[in-house]
This record gives sequence, structure tokens and C-alpha cells, in this order.
Amino acid sequence: MAREIRTAESLAPVLGRDLLLDYRSSSGFWEDADLDTVRRGGVRDIALADGLADFEQALANRLKTRKGELAPLGHPDYGSRHHELIGEPNVDRTRHLIKLYVLQALRDEPRIERVLAVDVAADHQPPRETVRITLSLRVQAVSQPLNLVLPFSLGV
Repeated sequence: MAREIRTAESLAPVLGRDLLLDYRSSSGFWEDADLDTVRRGGVRDIALADGLADFEQALANRLKTRKGELAPLGHPDYGSRHHELIGEPNVDRTRHLIKLYVLQALRDEPRIERVLAVDVAADHQPPRETVRITLSLRVQAVSQPLNLVLPFSLGV
């Protein structure tokens, strides 16, 4: 039996298609997004994210958004509460709360079939203000688990 090859085009109906955002920060913090562009026939046009790339971008946006921030637009449950912990010390209790809030946000993402693992770890010893959120997810229409690492700063 031939194995089906999944492309961005075949995954787009399941995982979505959206405007591609360019995160210029080299630190990997998914900050300061701007619309990305591409040249088509000598004309600069807005670029698109398809399939898995769109899903990764959407997931990063969900986790970057404070829960309730989009309530005026009709999405009161979109986002995560882990931003409430900014200013807290980078200790086990805080990292466990970040994990809880991230799990709650992932629960609301319909394209995730199953959360395989979530780990929140201090980037340095002794811990500084940055933590690393590592996700392993089973995503609709994708045979291999998706692994994603998102940094988060507890700094004010």
C-alpha cells in the first residue's frame, strides 16, 4: 500500500491557511510580528502560511495572546493565562502554573488531537527570568508528533 505524502496544500483544508507573519526577533520569542511578503512576477505580494506552518504560527499566536484580550472581538476564551505570571520568580511553583495555563490554552485548540507532553524548564542555572516551553502534540492529519519550543520571559 502506497503511503500518502502530505503537502502544505493537502494539509491546508485541515490545519488552515492564513497570512504569513514574519517574526523578526532573532531571540525566538515570536515577537514583533509583521506581515511577510513574497515576490511574484516582479510584484511584491502578501505571503501565505499553509498547513503545518500555519498551525505552528496559530499556536504561537494563541499562546502569545492574553486570555480575554480578544473578548471585544467576540473571542473571550482565546489565549492563555500564563502572562498573569510575569514578574513572578522563576521557581517550580511558577513553572507548574505556566504549564497548567498552557495546557488550558491547548485544550481550546480544535486541531490538536492529543497533547503528548508539555515541559516548562528554566533556561539557566540558577534560573533567570526566561523559561522554555516545550510541546509535543498529536495534530489532525499529521502522522508524526509536532514538537515546538517557545521561550517565555517572566521579566517585567
